[in-house]
Amino acid sequence: TEGSLCFVSASYLLATSPDSTLRVQYVIRADGTLEITQELSPGSSVLPEIPEFGMMFVLDGSLDTLSWYGRGPHENYWDRQSGAPLGRYTGKVSDQFTPYLKPQECGNKTDVRFASITEGNDGSGFYFESATPIEVNALPWKPEELEAHDHVYKLPVSNKSVLRVNYKQMGVGGDDSWGAPTHEEFTLPANRPYIFRFTVSLL
Repeated sequence: TEGSLCFVSASYLLATSPDSTLRVQYVIRADGTLEITQELSPGSSVLPEIPEFGMMFVLDGSLDTLSWYGRGPHENYWDRQSGAPLGRYTGKVSDQFTPYLKPQECGNKTDVRFASITEGNDGSGFYFESATPIEVNALPWKPEELEAHDHVYKLPVSNKSVLRVNYKQMGVGGDDSWGAPTHEEFTLPANRPYIFRFTVSLL
């Protein structure tokens, strides 16, 4: 395409019942910026709600600093964000982890306009941006590592930074503190396709 150096497209068949499809398109622009577009087509409107839609990057642990313009400084979610003002924030990836009694999903940031993950405050790294607000989450562990351990002290020593760049993650629900479901307006139903586009550049 005009102004780009390389164009790559990959299609995936997701093993839902019935099958869903995912198309990922990568465009490398002449300035070195990588544009990523994901198109998800759920196989049926009766499939379960989608927990999150985006992309996960497993990076070297030397990329230890997250900076973002969005809601913060503490974790916030689609339905838990009113107490997190919009602003510019910086913090260590390890400090984005919330030590709940049992390790679980934590550290998310909503309404993010742009974000970077770097070696220290002024080091090299990656810059992420989208035309519309996104969500970012940077932790030392993958989601499945958090779910596999029942106490924080059992989490393995990490030499990586796990960055998730999402279109959206569904809300946490739990209005009554013992299992109330997420309100419908904060969910990602499987009754429509989803398209998510963002750019990555080097710092």
